[in-house]
Formats: sequence, C-alpha cells, structure tokens
Amino acid sequence: MNAPATVAITIAIASAGRETLRATLASLFALEIPAGHTARILVADDDPAGGAAALVATLAPHPLPVAVVAVGARNIAHARNALLDHADGALLAFVDDDEWVAPDWLIRLVAALGEFQVDAVFGPVFPAYPPQTPAWFVAADPLHTDWGRHGRRVATGRCGNTLFRLSIVRRAGLRFDPELGRSGGEDTEFFRAYGKAGGRMVVVADARVWESAPPERLSVDYVLRRALRTGQSYARFALRDRPGRLTRAVFYLDAGLKAAIGLAGALAIRPLSRSVSLRLRRKAWLNLGKAREALGLDLPVMY
Repeated sequence: MNAPATVAITIAIASAGRETLRATLASLFALEIPAGHTARILVADDDPAGGAAALVATLAPHPLPVAVVAVGARNIAHARNALLDHADGALLAFVDDDEWVAPDWLIRLVAALGEFQVDAVFGPVFPAYPPQTPAWFVAADPLHTDWGRHGRRVATGRCGNTLFRLSIVRRAGLRFDPELGRSGGEDTEFFRAYGKAGGRMVVVADARVWESAPPERLSVDYVLRRALRTGQSYARFALRDRPGRLTRAVFYLDAGLKAAIGLAGALAIRPLSRSVSLRLRRKAWLNLGKAREALGLDLPVMY
C-alpha cells in the first residue's frame, strides 16, 4: 500500500531586513510541524542592500529549509508577489518579519482548515508592548485588532497570521497591488479578491502570533493615522460592492455620525479614563477614514 502523500507548506516572510526577523525565524525553527505535512521558509528580501539575506545567513545551519528571494523594491506588495511566485506546495502561510509564533501555530492553522472546511484562516496578532509603555496605553491596547469569535466567516483578511490554499490564487491569477504597497491595504484587497474567487475564509482564536511594538508606534498620532488609513481602506473596498448614490450616501452618513459620537464620547470620558478615551478616538478616526474616501483622497502612507 502506498503511503499517503504529504502536504507541503511554504511559510512566507516579506522582510525589509529588520533585526526583528531574527526572532521571527527563531520561533519558526521551533515550530511543531503538523502530521502529514512538510514546511519550508521563504523570505522575500525587500532591502536593496540585501539585509534580510545577510541576517538569514548568520543563522545557518537552519532546522527547516530556508530560501531567500531578492526583491529590493521597498514595496511590500512586490515582496509578497515574489513570495507567491516562488511558493510551492498546496498551502502558503504568511507571517511578518516583526512577529514571532507559538510552537503550535501551524498545527492550529492546519486544524482550522479542516475543522471549518475553508480555504483560508486568519489568526490573532497580539502586540508586545515594551516595559516603558504607559499603563493607560497598554490598557487601551490600540495596536490589537479583534477579528471576532473563533470560526467567524469573513469577507477579507490580512497577512500577519494567515494560512491559505494556493490553488485559488493560481486559478484566479491573484496578485498584491503595488499601488497599495506603501500605503497599506494591499492584503485587504488581495483577500477580498480571494473571497470573490470562491475562497471561504474564517478567523480563529488559538493560532497565536505576537508582534513587537516599536517606540514609533506607541503614540496617539500613529494610532489615529493608522485608524484613518484602515477606515478609508475598508470604505474603498466595501463600496465597490455597493453601487448607487443613495447607498453611498447612507454609508458616508453612518460613518460621519459614528465619528461624531465617538469624538464626543472620547472628550467626555478623558478626565476619567485616558485608555477608554483613546479607544473611542480610534473608533472615531476609523469612521473619519470611511468618510474621507468620499473626497477621493489617496490613502495615508504608512510604510
């Protein structure tokens, strides 16, 4: 009797050569590989100076096979497209170069594909705030996005903690949009197209990933700028499926009202709780971002 075929997984990382890649790879080298599967790591080096490749070389020998693809475009969409082009096997997992994964991360993602009979799974990413971060900022936890209950179906996703079937990508010719590679939102658009191509997607709670929270992100200005971009990005993609002036008017009116209510609440509660105030301001800026799309402005640049 022939032995059952193994399923190959490519773990893909788009990297600008940041030192945090070292911790990412260390956590991947400690992974538990799901039974019946093999895993290899593929790094897209988006640093023109080859910083990611140099860092990978310092960690040899590697417990898992590691390959590096030179990109050097300083555009995360180009880097992720290179990963699509060089991935092999049935499954592709994305993790960022400032993240580290739990030892059972891959086991949990693979199990969820089977449990929910879907094509893509998105897990949570938890910020790791440095010790000097103000307690009220940590309590607000503005760098974490809650995607909802375990097994919830979603219409799009993101790349920070993801496993998906490559067959749909190949069949539909899906790509990341380089026009969004510096503003962000390229992964939201990619997985929206993945869903349109027939991909079934859910979020899970038990495939855990953490990301470093660098000092430049520990500010109200960064939190609100990111919320503005996220809101506008959501509006841009959501409204493609909502034709008609009346529908758009209702969408923008709803966003404007929610922004006004959020701002009023943030101002009222700030003397009592800075953390709650920041949460409300973040929600208000998300909705301001939605309304911003009505003006036809470019997405705020984040990278």
